[in-house]
Amino acid sequence: MPPSDGTGGRVAGDPPVVVITGATGGLGAAIAGACAERGFRLALVARTRPALERLAEALPTRPGVPVTSVCADVSDMAAAAGAMRRIHSELGRIDVLVDNAGVEGPIGLTWEIPVEQWWEAVRVNTLSTIATVHAVLPLMIGHGGGRVISISSAAGRHRWPTLSSYSVAKAAGITFIENIASEARPHDVLAFSLHPGIVATGLTMSALNEIDSADPWRRRRARWIREQIEAGRSVPLPRAVGAVLELATGPAAALSGRYLTVEDVHAAVGPPRAERAEEPVRQG
Repeated sequence: MPPSDGTGGRVAGDPPVVVITGATGGLGAAIAGACAERGFRLALVARTRPALERLAEALPTRPGVPVTSVCADVSDMAAAAGAMRRIHSELGRIDVLVDNAGVEGPIGLTWEIPVEQWWEAVRVNTLSTIATVHAVLPLMIGHGGGRVISISSAAGRHRWPTLSSYSVAKAAGITFIENIASEARPHDVLAFSLHPGIVATGLTMSALNEIDSADPWRRRRARWIREQIEAGRSVPLPRAVGAVLELATGPAAALSGRYLTVEDVHAAVGPPRAERAEEPVRQG
């Protein structure tokens, strides 16, 4: 029997159906744009309808390839399940889930943050992943397989002092995906946790705007991020998006269950297509 590759019953050459949660954020929107350029069938999920509508209208979709938009809070289990059922009903299947929804949460010393605020961030970030994956897996399995890409963070692999709720939630998400990958592999479902790195979009840019914040912890976080970028430790947005696309459609079966950085993905399956096209031809 050939190894599972997460392509399920999809016919070769048929564009995959890709669901992106948190689609209107910086990284989510960039992933959506790249998928649209490749002719993928897209379903966008986010909490704000006007932002969803603006994104759907701006995407470089191909003729005859409509975009499905679903306004839902996927940290609500019923809403997440309803969103996945609707997408499956309208598009016929779900091949790839990009789990990108989440919040940053409160910043500061853990014991100085009201425990209700701390726990709410853990709840939102954890359930956004669990509820969506829980809802989509039976649909993928029923169609023969699929792939789950959970956007993660090094904060869940190591630590992030003063953002402990975010760190704890991401750690839970990484462990959840490890378990799902093991459980679902016999059903031809692959699952990955991807750390996109420091990318100049979304939450990163919001944090940088707080460089002069009155809150000392926000200033500290903003200055640390700026230092990382100035030291060349950020990841170009196209490279991060390229890693997502490789996990979505490339030969990634051997990576299932792993926590991955962008460099891990490109080392395993090669650089993004755009980078490969620009590589000079070496003379013998």
